[in-house]
Amino acid sequence: MVKRLLSSFLALFLFVIFSYAKDFYNFAVLSGENPVIEYKRYKALSNYISQKLHKPVKLRIIKNVDKFLDFYEKGLIDISIACPVVFYEIKEKYGAKSLALLKINNEILEAGVWVVRKDSNIKEIKDLKGKRITLGSSICASNCVMPLFVLSKEGITYKDIPDMWSSGTDKAAILNVLAGLADAAGVKEESAKKYLDKGIRIISKSPYVPRYVVSVSRKLSKEDIKALKNVLFSLKDKKLLKNIGIDGFVEVPDFMFEIIKNYKDILNQYPLLQ
Repeated sequence: MVKRLLSSFLALFLFVIFSYAKDFYNFAVLSGENPVIEYKRYKALSNYISQKLHKPVKLRIIKNVDKFLDFYEKGLIDISIACPVVFYEIKEKYGAKSLALLKINNEILEAGVWVVRKDSNIKEIKDLKGKRITLGSSICASNCVMPLFVLSKEGITYKDIPDMWSSGTDKAAILNVLAGLADAAGVKEESAKKYLDKGIRIISKSPYVPRYVVSVSRKLSKEDIKALKNVLFSLKDKKLLKNIGIDGFVEVPDFMFEIIKNYKDILNQYPLLQ
């Protein structure tokens, strides 16, 4: 009787273990703008990866940076796409490895810019002293760290800014400027260009940094990482690339991260954001 019970328990235990055994990839994208549009774009990529590797890929678009980092900490992300600053965070904390850079509109780099209303009397960065400013993100490179880098280089500290906050997205930051709720916004150059004929102008641009980094969890095997990389770099289908909204993938030169490697020092200069 005891042996029969033990046998039944073992069978149930093995069933539960194998039922929950992981046989898929968790693919997470840190959202930059519209999660619905991004889901549609990256679903095409996740389907391609799944088809090529004969393994399901579960896509998740994550809006909040803290939630993204929390998912990484809990081991719920295998593959991810995020800005270089967030990549550095998961690399330092969780051992994530860079796999590729996204190439979009023939570019792998982007800059942060400061924008104001066209009718504003703000002409240059030094004029931002005493103004209300907002950012498109609270941590990412081109819509937070690089605009703050520009302020820092001009000697403008948090003491010179009475009101500074993150709007969450570039669009929200720009709309805050257009509505008169903020005097200036730090956003991606690409985002700003969409509004140049709608009432804003650029007063300053930062140095260029990588746009989006594709990374993988350190928990993946060398074989899995190699297979994923081969799949990405072999993607040449122009129609599929267009659906994803990219030109393709390129190697990651380490020197490209030099300018943002001290991003924490930059963020710490502006505690109003924290």
